[in-house]
Amino acid sequence: MMLHEEKMNTKNKQEEKSRDGHGMTVYIFIGLTILFTVCGQLLVKSASNTFGPFPKDLSGVAQFLIKAFTNIKLLAGLFFAVIASIMWMNALSLSDISFAYPFMALAIVLVLALSPLVFKEFVPWTRWLGVIVVCIGLWIASR
Repeated sequence: MMLHEEKMNTKNKQEEKSRDGHGMTVYIFIGLTILFTVCGQLLVKSASNTFGPFPKDLSGVAQFLIKAFTNIKLLAGLFFAVIASIMWMNALSLSDISFAYPFMALAIVLVLALSPLVFKEFVPWTRWLGVIVVCIGLWIASR
């Protein structure tokens, strides 16, 4: 009987550790969520560069949507968003959202860091400063 209770206590402690967001699996799912989110955003941006801005008048909306939703980069970006959502559901099933959600700020950091490399965008120092603040906040929140 004591052995069974010890086994149950160990199992409960492992589940609690995982629920608190400290199990390794939750970090893997959070990381995959961030990876697929960032890749999806970069693909959607790349696609939007080819089909342009949303039309201002109603008459061009149908043609715009056809052009957008037949773009392989847009479809891949949306597919990555679905995969990111599935990874996120897994992460949340293993941890509290108050633990996991601050890590999503890493997607902001990565998109900002990759936008000058991928799209040759100029990123002003104020955005870099904001990213540093986000990183400090993430470090504090993960404690």
